[in-house]
Amino acid sequence: MEKAFNTQETLLFRVQNNMDSWDEFTSIYERYIYLIIRAMKINHHDAEDLTQDVLLKVWKNIPNYEYNPNHARFRTWLSRICRNRVIDFVRKKKTDTNKVIKNHEDAELITQPQIEALAEEEWKAHVSTAAWDNIKNEFKTDAMSCFDMMNEGIPVADIAKQLNLSESSVYVYSKRVRDQLVSEVRRLNNNWN
Repeated sequence: MEKAFNTQETLLFRVQNNMDSWDEFTSIYERYIYLIIRAMKINHHDAEDLTQDVLLKVWKNIPNYEYNPNHARFRTWLSRICRNRVIDFVRKKKTDTNKVIKNHEDAELITQPQIEALAEEEWKAHVSTAAWDNIKNEFKTDAMSCFDMMNEGIPVADIAKQLNLSESSVYVYSKRVRDQLVSEVRRLNNNWN
């Protein structure tokens, strides 16, 4: 069953004007925020807390956010909030414990261009995972097995033998899954960007 995602611009407008859309917003962005924070070398527990802090900050500030895709993407604004929240956390932790913790020290050294590049990579992974979740139940087991095994680098002849299929069927099944995945990634990118 395909999830119905609206365009980011529409979603942002709805969240800004009616917070009833907040659940939809968090379903798209919460995991993404967490991944950015984890990529800044923050441990799981602290990253979960910081994710909630970032969401709270977004919730408070989104009514005043001016969407201008020609100036900067929404993800740039969001990644800046993540970076600033992590830096605040690191500084407070250093003050509280009066220690320099290597994992947290690295987070403070990340520049805005680095966080934007990191955020872009995490966004690609986030969209790919969401696309996979959206399509994975649309195919028969053989098709999914062919796709998985080909991606693992297993030779087509071995896949065909193991699944009792012709080699051409292995190629066809794998291509169908790949094409649907690529299509879903494009759809999500068009809808979320």
